[in-house]
Parts: sequence; structure tokens; C-alpha cells
Amino acid sequence: MRIMLYILGSLILLGALCYAATLIGIPSVWVGVMGAVILALGIMGAARTGVSRSGGGGTVINKVD
Repeated sequence: MRIMLYILGSLILLGALCYAATLIGIPSVWVGVMGAVILALGIMGAARTGVSRSGGGGTVINKVD
């Protein structure tokens, strides 16, 4: 559920920034580049928040034979 909210927020931010960039006259090529970068950052952030952190408390003890 958190991942979907993160992606939705990223898409809303992407749309708003692209719309604002076209209103102020930034060329469409640069709007596309900016959009691709924001979309990639949103996907990477969503992937990072979706990582499970369970698995024994997080402390690793190496056994030496």
C-alpha cells in the first residue's frame, strides 16, 4: 500500500512540474527530460520503501570455527 501511495505522489508531482514548466516556456525536450528523471527517482524511491526489513532483529554474528 505504501508503494502505491509513493508512486501516486510521484506521478502527481511529475504532472504538476511538467505543467508548470510548459506554462513558463521551457522547451518540450527539456520538459521530457525532467519528467523522465522525476519518474525514475519516483520508481527508485518506491522500490526502496518496499524493501522488507524483517529477518531476526538485524544483528549479524559471525561464527568462527
